[in-house]
Amino acid sequence: MKKILFLIITFSILSSCKQKNSDKKATNIESIKPETKRKSELKSLKSGPKIIYWQTDFDTIKNIQDIVIENEKHELILRTYSLNDSSIVSINGSTQGIYHDYASEIILLKHNDTILNQRITKNVFKDSLIEEFYELSVLTGIKYNGTHTNKLLFKGELNVPDTGWVIENKFEILFQTEDKNQINSWNYQDIGL
Repeated sequence: MKKILFLIITFSILSSCKQKNSDKKATNIESIKPETKRKSELKSLKSGPKIIYWQTDFDTIKNIQDIVIENEKHELILRTYSLNDSSIVSINGSTQGIYHDYASEIILLKHNDTILNQRITKNVFKDSLIEEFYELSVLTGIKYNGTHTNKLLFKGELNVPDTGWVIENKFEILFQTEDKNQINSWNYQDIGL
């Protein structure tokens, strides 16, 4: 019993000595580091770009409206929300902006049955946009623009954050044929703000 107690006490003393030693080393290193660290931080602030991060956005813009298709009442729900993905990096002089892309959902209901549920991102329009605009833009929203036979018509708006570069387009989604969910777009215009 005495041997076990002796081993426990010895072990405790040795481990506390080791900890004190490592604490002294850490204190010595920390007392030297902050001054060097501050100088390197100031140097990087002077030479590097200023980085602006968009805040996380949990808001959803929602628009619900009743529309009539072939003399029957339908409910159209449009939702636009941030993906909070920090996927867009824009460098403008000494400023670097990191932004989030957006998505919109188009939901068409008839008597609470889902006729169409389509998620739209700027990727849908990639082939129609110039590469520089596509890489920096976000889909800021869509608006319902009417119905034509088996198509829902919309206006879309894409813009480059913190600039006046805005492009508007028109697009349609097929919802009653075997090509359901197919999207066609046209009439891209730089509308600027």
